[in-house]
Amino acid sequence: MQTTNEYNRKRYRLGLWFVAPAVFVLLIVLAYPIFASLVLSFLRVRFAGQGLSFEFNGLNNYADLLRKDLFREALFRSVYYTVIEVVSVIVLALLVALMLNHPLGRSAFYRVVLLVPWALAPVANAVLWKWIYNANYGILNQALRGLGAIEENIIWLGKPWLALNMILVADIWKAVPFIALLILAGLQNIPSYLYKAARLDGANAWQQFVHITLPGIKTTFVISIVLQSIWALKVFDLIYVLTKGSPADSTVLLNYLSWRETFSNLDIGYGAAIANVLFALMLMLALVYIRALRPRQPQAQGG
Repeated sequence: MQTTNEYNRKRYRLGLWFVAPAVFVLLIVLAYPIFASLVLSFLRVRFAGQGLSFEFNGLNNYADLLRKDLFREALFRSVYYTVIEVVSVIVLALLVALMLNHPLGRSAFYRVVLLVPWALAPVANAVLWKWIYNANYGILNQALRGLGAIEENIIWLGKPWLALNMILVADIWKAVPFIALLILAGLQNIPSYLYKAARLDGANAWQQFVHITLPGIKTTFVISIVLQSIWALKVFDLIYVLTKGSPADSTVLLNYLSWRETFSNLDIGYGAAIANVLFALMLMLALVYIRALRPRQPQAQGG
């Protein structure tokens, strides 16, 4: 008879054969572009008469990142954008999830309505908000004037920090539904007997929320924060459709700056260096995500 170790080794080898095609595809789709981007970041790529010319540029592209004000400003705006969006989305999604988890909010109708913003295609969502923000006939200005909140139309995308925050609002609106559903799934996995025991012990609603609800969705919280941080860092479609980086480059974030340097200014090496910095930031967040999903090993009890 086969020993347990031999059986496990055969299962392991068989599993490797099954996952090999998927790993091969991932290497082509993911590993090669990452490697190519890394190589390009050390080159100076120029358009010559016969095509592209490549010249080794060392670390000059990365040195330019530190020298150029636009990169530092884009990095600061990306951090600001990510922090504000993550905090806003998590808080709003938690409130929505708590309402949907309440007996009065468990109707399937509410969940369908909640999914509408998330189901919209990214570009369609951006075009929708472009109409809403239109300075002349946008519904936002019309609604505020109807309520008497403003007397003249506001150019929502015409002022630097206002434009950036208006993009944030549009992104938050689309991001909340998915995160709310994640948190809702976490809420529904909390055993109901914990709340019953807490009520018998005299705990009020706030104490139940702090000592049962929040610890019960801790892993879901971490996953939501990491995922939303990655999505916020790679925002592109909203900026491209709404502002294209204007006014005065005030809405240029790292992902958009990388695209513009590569495909508009044709500085491929410098654009690749920016993309690699963004990739490094998202990789660190991905490692946090993997660590959060890793099952915890039970601690041995001392004798």
